[in-house]
Amino acid sequence: MAYEPKPNTGSIFKNTFKKEGDKQPNLKGDLFLDKEFLLDQIKASEGNLVKVQVSAWTNESEKAGKYLYLNVGAPFVKREEEIPF
Repeated sequence: MAYEPKPNTGSIFKNTFKKEGDKQPNLKGDLFLDKEFLLDQIKASEGNLVKVQVSAWTNESEKAGKYLYLNVGAPFVKREEEIPF
């Protein structure tokens, strides 16, 4: 069974092709964003930058070794507490 990524998740692994002194990244991977989520974030953005919140967990597998599991969501917005009347 082929791996099917969940929307708004990704993984970053150690770059096994990196050599000492080269400019390749230490880690690399893929991020799978849901189109509707991405469009919503673009519509909610101001200016040319789109902000998303990224969370990461350390994980390990027999095949890939240690890696970071990523989850992407809308930026956290602190709500002002409503005063009950």
